[in-house]
Amino acid sequence: MKTNLSLLLVFVLVSLAATAQNRNDVFDAKVPVNWLGLEFSKARFIGDRERLGSESDMRHLLEAWNELILTERDKYRIHEAILRPEGLNPAVRPVEERNADLDVLSLYSPDPKDYFHLKPENVRAIAASYNYKALNGIGLMFVVESFSKINDEAAVWVTFIDMKSKEVLFTERMTGKPKGFGLRNYWAGAVYDIIKQIEKKEYEMWRKKYYRG
Repeated sequence: MKTNLSLLLVFVLVSLAATAQNRNDVFDAKVPVNWLGLEFSKARFIGDRERLGSESDMRHLLEAWNELILTERDKYRIHEAILRPEGLNPAVRPVEERNADLDVLSLYSPDPKDYFHLKPENVRAIAASYNYKALNGIGLMFVVESFSKINDEAAVWVTFIDMKSKEVLFTERMTGKPKGFGLRNYWAGAVYDIIKQIEKKEYEMWRKKYYRG
């Protein structure tokens, strides 16, 4: 009986290893990546309270930022930044549903210190809190920490997730400078800046840091 149980345990562990993603997979162009979108559940919008507008205005902005990245994917070329020439699989529904349920008024903050308020363990908790439903493989989520008018900068945790186990493969905090006309385009410009940084140097730096060949 003990032998049978041991064999079963080995089989289960081998099966899990065969299906689970690991950090190396992030750097394998043949491994598909799912784009999960901009996640705002712990975000803080610092300063610029009047321009951000009402609750309905804010909800519209959260939707618009995610829609913009999908509809203008030729500009927001996340797939090229992480060397996925065939593109990313759009899989934004779980994040969109979470964003739609947020108390958006609680995301406003007058405190400059909220520019830094998340840690890696907070990002891991956010990733683990999701029901990814039928999705599996690697998910890429931009966990927004803050859009700070005071700092004139956005802070975002670029986060790769094994959606089967809900484990964060790795997450890196990045900042971007906003640019553009209108509130939507202004902060979307910061996301664009982050994507360009990933393309120019960060992805290769992550490879050196995380890849184990």
